[in-house]
Amino acid sequence: MKLAVFDLDGTLTQTSHVDAECYEQALREIAGIRDVRTDWSTYEHATDTGIIDEIYRERFGRSPTDEECDVVQARLIELFHARCAREDSEFGEVPGAGNFLRNLLEKGWMTSLATGAWRCSAEFKISRSGLPIADLPIAVAEDGPSREAILCAAIERARERYEVQGFDRVVAVGDGVWDIRAAAASRLPFVGVAQEPGAGELHAQGASHVLEDYLDHERWLRALEEARIPIKPAEAL
Repeated sequence: MKLAVFDLDGTLTQTSHVDAECYEQALREIAGIRDVRTDWSTYEHATDTGIIDEIYRERFGRSPTDEECDVVQARLIELFHARCAREDSEFGEVPGAGNFLRNLLEKGWMTSLATGAWRCSAEFKISRSGLPIADLPIAVAEDGPSREAILCAAIERARERYEVQGFDRVVAVGDGVWDIRAAAASRLPFVGVAQEPGAGELHAQGASHVLEDYLDHERWLRALEEARIPIKPAEAL
């Protein structure tokens, strides 16, 4: 049995832009924090939990309390609702994702989700996307803060859900440099989902396969079978 572990934002759903804008707005409104860096690759842990912790430590010299995180999360979801009411296409799927996921099982691949989003954020996006992923095993930011920890949790929950001792092959699928770095650190093969310039960045990080969307199922199946553990070109010398 084989397992594909998918990131969510930018990988299955086209929510990277709205997520970054609403996350930054929630922090500004609730905590008075301005000029938030929205290049998530600049943070130690590119997860909702890791980012807010790093920002609070930089600005206030301490980590946020659970109550402070709860208020930011609540405002984030309110902002999502407002954006969805104006333009629900911001929460749509990456082209072809739904049909591809429906076909994976019959090809011998199990699936799970590993996202750096808070659970409330992930559940909102999943519910609006129309993707057949609501019942998949999932690991979220609360399982982190590191992406490696989230990947590990997603694999373990998949093992429990599918009632297997382990998997013959596990492949991580993501769109960001934080995804490929986590795959490399976890010694997992990686397939990227990105257009340029993101695709070039993933190749520079050692991705053997990067696809723009999920429309070509056969190409995707080959990528999952052929993908290698990421090694940067300089490290391969």
